[in-house]
Amino acid sequence: MRRQTYPYGKYIINDVEIDETGKKIKEFLEENDFPVIKYDPKNEGIGTLIIGVNKKISDLIKQRKTSGLISDIIHDIYSIFDVEHININDLDEKNQRIGIEVYLWPTKKGILMELFILPYMEFMNKKELYGITENYTEEITDWYLSEQIWYHIEPKIIKLLDAKAFRKE
Repeated sequence: MRRQTYPYGKYIINDVEIDETGKKIKEFLEENDFPVIKYDPKNEGIGTLIIGVNKKISDLIKQRKTSGLISDIIHDIYSIFDVEHININDLDEKNQRIGIEVYLWPTKKGILMELFILPYMEFMNKKELYGITENYTEEITDWYLSEQIWYHIEPKIIKLLDAKAFRKE
């Protein structure tokens, strides 16, 4: 069982076609360093699933970009955590990546968008499993990465789509 909760949100998008919205999100993810590894416009027969996953952390560090969302966050991790709290040597930086999963569902009110930020493993291109594919230190770092990416990505995607927080009535 995970000790950390990863960012998640539900939103309603009005007056648009689901195919157009899916294409916008796909372009948005790719422009923000999250190559799309899955784009399924027939998810469960009615929805659209889009998954974008950033490059491996070690590849991003090697790029030595002067700016860029992911590389800035990586450098924050190295500067924020004290050796007493986290041992950077325990991180499997060759495999640590973050994925953004977007589900689009048609509803009477518009398109329901579910947005998830989750750690992804390199080997199987799947979500990480605490205790099996990641250790405690990696979980903390994955959580921090996920939170920071949410902080930067969520407002931009909401603005791009003119989405409103979903509220059950």
